[in-house]
Amino acid sequence: MRRAGCCGSVLIISLSLVAVLSVLAVSVGRQLSLDVRLTKHRLARERAMALARSGVYLASERLARDAAESDGKVYDWLGDEWSGEWIAPAPNEAEIRVEISDEGRKLRLNDATREQLGRLTGDDTLAQAIVDARDEPDPAEDSPAGTPPYFAKNGPFTAPEELADLPGMTQERYEILEGHTSPYAAATEPLNLNTATPEVLRAAGLTENAVQLVLAYREGPDGTASHEQDGIFTESGLAILQTLKDAAGVDLTGTEDGSLLSSNLFGVASTVFTVAAEGVTARPAARARVAAVVRRAGCGEGRPEPCIIAWREL
Repeated sequence: MRRAGCCGSVLIISLSLVAVLSVLAVSVGRQLSLDVRLTKHRLARERAMALARSGVYLASERLARDAAESDGKVYDWLGDEWSGEWIAPAPNEAEIRVEISDEGRKLRLNDATREQLGRLTGDDTLAQAIVDARDEPDPAEDSPAGTPPYFAKNGPFTAPEELADLPGMTQERYEILEGHTSPYAAATEPLNLNTATPEVLRAAGLTENAVQLVLAYREGPDGTASHEQDGIFTESGLAILQTLKDAAGVDLTGTEDGSLLSSNLFGVASTVFTVAAEGVTARPAARARVAAVVRRAGCGEGRPEPCIIAWREL
């Protein structure tokens, strides 16, 4: 009886150990399976990011190739090779999605006048705050007792996000400024009349009649849906007025609009571009984005062109 009881105890203990080991084996197996899945997703994410980074360099190559047109002139327009979104296939059911837009369509944030900024935002007080943030130090421009305290930057803006620190800034005003001003364009780089948004044309000081004249010429008979019949300004200065006169029969010579359009405020080409590149993988599914600012020319001595002047991985 004792022997039988002893064997029974051993059997129970053995079965218990087997059960514990089985549970452990299942747990370890599940953990290993989870680790494998996590590793696959991590690798897919890394691959997607590598593809997105490649997209920026593909965009730079396309911008370099498009520096001059077939007629030898240099101009950029909304139907150009670089413009809009395009997709590059990659191995193993992956792809690179790239969208390029030019910063030349925006007001230069670091030298736009208070009047231009006021017309753009509809807020003269905020416009003055932007100008005060760029100019020489003045204690009267600071609000150390504010909530939160504010001290003017007293230097050029280097990124749109710096605008969020200005007193009186709202989300609506920030989105307007982010979409229609650029901290990346240099003071010598004009607005591109071929791509400038209607809001920017109005903020620059053109009357509504002149804005509509420019837009009608740019869009052509087929409207905004297609670029096949678009009008393109290929030369700046007085050539802009002649182009509008030939196309619409309207002579702006001698008017305030004519003086503005033929001034060095407007040009027909862009130098700085924003690139949004996205890498996409299918199995496992992963996405990664890179936002970059590319300067096509004027990178400085010793720097290859185009050059990247801002980079953010998302």
